Amino acid sequence: MVKLFNILISKDNISCDYTPEDCTEAGHVTMNIKSQEIIDVKYSEYEYGKKLYVAHVRKKLAELTQLSEIPKEVIAVWY
Repeated sequence: MVKLFNILISKDNISCDYTPEDCTEAGHVTMNIKSQEIIDVKYSEYEYGKKLYVAHVRKKLAELTQLSEIPKEVIAVWY
């Protein structure tokens, strides 16, 4: 589970802060909307560079770009 918050969207990019699991140290991701590539990332301390959570953040950000209204926060859950 990863919580996305402070979600901001502009013409070209979408970004958010995120916290994995029960971590209090947030990371930050910026993704290009058109290419859906991560263009900037600051990993949370919880990840130790494993990139597991960032992949789920990227997927959720891509889904959010299809919405007419962007929520203030959202949770991504997987099995």
